[in-house]
Amino acid sequence: MASKVKKQKIETVSDDVVISDHTITTKKQKKNKAKESDAGYGSGEFSLDWNVDDYRTEYESEEHWELRRSFMVAHKDRFEEDRMVCLAQTFVNMEFLGCKYPNETMHLVAELSKDIAEEFRRKRDQRLKRTFVSASDAAEQRAKGRSGSTKPNQRQDEQRGSTNPYSRERQCFGGGKPIDLFEGLRFGSLILYLAGGRSCLRNSCTISQIKYEERPCKEPESTEKTKYSEILVNNEVIAVGQGETLKAAKIAAFKQALFLLQTHCYSIKLNATRQTIKVEKTVNGVNINVTKESADSLGDPKLDETNKGYRMMRLMGWTGGGLGREKQGREEPVGYLLKSNRTGLGGCNKPHVNLGDYRKMIENYVKSDDMRDMQFEPTFSKEERASFHKIASKYGLRSGSYGNGESRRLLITKKVDHKTILQEVLSRRNTKFTERYFVQVPMQKAHLFPGHVASLDLEGMDD
Repeated sequence: MASKVKKQKIETVSDDVVISDHTITTKKQKKNKAKESDAGYGSGEFSLDWNVDDYRTEYESEEHWELRRSFMVAHKDRFEEDRMVCLAQTFVNMEFLGCKYPNETMHLVAELSKDIAEEFRRKRDQRLKRTFVSASDAAEQRAKGRSGSTKPNQRQDEQRGSTNPYSRERQCFGGGKPIDLFEGLRFGSLILYLAGGRSCLRNSCTISQIKYEERPCKEPESTEKTKYSEILVNNEVIAVGQGETLKAAKIAAFKQALFLLQTHCYSIKLNATRQTIKVEKTVNGVNINVTKESADSLGDPKLDETNKGYRMMRLMGWTGGGLGREKQGREEPVGYLLKSNRTGLGGCNKPHVNLGDYRKMIENYVKSDDMRDMQFEPTFSKEERASFHKIASKYGLRSGSYGNGESRRLLITKKVDHKTILQEVLSRRNTKFTERYFVQVPMQKAHLFPGHVASLDLEGMDD
């Protein structure tokens, strides 16, 4: 009878090697294996027993070290030591030297440094402002041969000018030239204003005086089953889309073009939950409040399965979209106006408000630096809204009506060009603009504005 030999498990632990059965693993191999499974992203498999201050170099300036140290302290527990030090140095190179790295690296550093960079730039702007103001005063006093301060009225004017977002220029380190937001961009000064669905690209190009064209493809040529469409900017084909219908091909081309242009251009989107001045007429007079439900963000209800006409169209083979062979017809039903009085068609009710008071209200709004919209609620009649349209046009304001029937609202907005929006949001960080607009910067400028590299919400843009 063969003797049974029980395999003996031998396990020895030393400083360098761990032996278990037939496996020999060194500590270095275990560390490398942990690195591979962790990839430096917070799995807890790396050591936190290292001192950030050990990485300060002898000739590093206080400003550089302060920024690099803040970055490492904030994310020390998320990355391996070597990777953390490398990312911190990359961030400082991007911030101070304008260095460029692969897109993935720049995206990661921009996301990690968002709050740190904004706080650092705010403090730096304050320091530079104090330095330049004191130096300017000293130079002026020496030139004029007097040590007295400026006149009170002049001092007040300077203080008002320094807080005016429209007259203040961004301070530049060392007195250099202001940052050129469009330098080196593929499509120059083209700015995308993301509003109006698929027409946003054409409208943005028109405003920037750039040629835009959307047409069926010549190559490849459309067939009966497959349609092709292409989009050109400055006579350059930037996107080609295909679909079962010409409309589907245009939508596909639009999505491609929008993605490409957002990579190379600045994008602006209006904040749907921005503060809006709500003006409402009541029996006791006029109420003025603030709301975050702006009229242009309240969509009209669409046809659904509860609608009788919707169900009838379904029974006849309609599958959605526009009518026609290529679904080129309108997709929404014709709106209606609910009458609540006995006035005949073509009749006109006399306004019941004192237009002089509202004209003065709008005039004061124009003179103020308030960037919020004025929204006149449905309690105003159609004739009153028409009068407000004329007043707004007289003062150079933009006005538009939204909604149907009893939910019809009038929105009056100040006209601001897109370049001004970029300057106020990116360079001056004016809260009146940052609360109203979202800005996405092109990848080429991500190192300058890391807090604005996140993609904007494009829901409903292909409608």
